[in-house]
Amino acid sequence: MRTFLASAAVCAAALLAPLSAQAGFTVKIFAAPNDTGSDVTFGAQLNEFESDYIGFFSNQDNSDVVGWPLASQQFGAEITGFLYAGTAGEFPLYLGSDDGAYLFVNGNLVISRPGDQSYAETIVDVALPEGYSTFRIAYYNGPCCNTGLTFSADDRVTITPVPEPSTYALMAGGLALVGAGARLRRKSA
Repeated sequence: MRTFLASAAVCAAALLAPLSAQAGFTVKIFAAPNDTGSDVTFGAQLNEFESDYIGFFSNQDNSDVVGWPLASQQFGAEITGFLYAGTAGEFPLYLGSDDGAYLFVNGNLVISRPGDQSYAETIVDVALPEGYSTFRIAYYNGPCCNTGLTFSADDRVTITPVPEPSTYALMAGGLALVGAGARLRRKSA
């Protein structure tokens, strides 16, 4: 039994190791973006990196982040992560952009900000289930002047790059108990 529990602990640590290594939100930068009016199509991927926050701003080129685009460049971006709601309900989500931006939650388009435009913010109440939901932001920075992207949520919703490791630890613990129960049943048979 001790050997089995030690093996389960090693398996749980292996499951959690990749999560702790991930620093932030996955940001992909693309050339030749095209704002379709309901999403952004992208050309060649130029870069991919992790960021601790979501956003692009005209006065912040973030040159200390490898791969971060210059505010003066035309580029497309895709940012992915998770939303966590402690209870199911409708919660306001806020998406601001200078040029086109689209927010998808669990694969569904919930905020649409198409076309070349000055910075403004759209607020929409979105139904979220209890627990984790995926989000994807598709962003288009046009050929002129400024860039801007912000994303936030009601304080009852957490925006996170990955589900909390405790979720996976709980899952690994449950799997370990199921395995231990099966092993005990085999011994008693």
